[in-house]
Amino acid sequence: MSDALNNNNPLQRQTLPQMLAEMAAQYGDQHPAIIEGEKSISYAGLLQQAREAARAFMALGVQKGDRVAIWLPNMSEWIIAACGVHAAGGVLVPLNTRMKGEEAADILDRSGARVLLSVG
Repeated sequence: MSDALNNNNPLQRQTLPQMLAEMAAQYGDQHPAIIEGEKSISYAGLLQQAREAARAFMALGVQKGDRVAIWLPNMSEWIIAACGVHAAGGVLVPLNTRMKGEEAADILDRSGARVLLSVG
């Protein structure tokens, strides 16, 4: 059985915030976590920005188990926000940017999302 599927693999028992912190400690500013066109964000930079996003979500009242919807196109801010949601203890509710308002509203309603992050 592959180590990735083996329950003895320590990475399987980590949360996303724990894994990101480990990668930041290991790779720091030396390797990019995200490359988006000319823009590059290191693992240390991603960890810092994810923690800033987590503090922002907590300032909005997000607590462990609260659902946070993200309605963003594929961009580095989506990754940062998703990592921030997890670091704040929230549950990510991704919304497809191709959805119409009614479709997104239905998911927001049924998921019980407390916060919606979007660009406009």
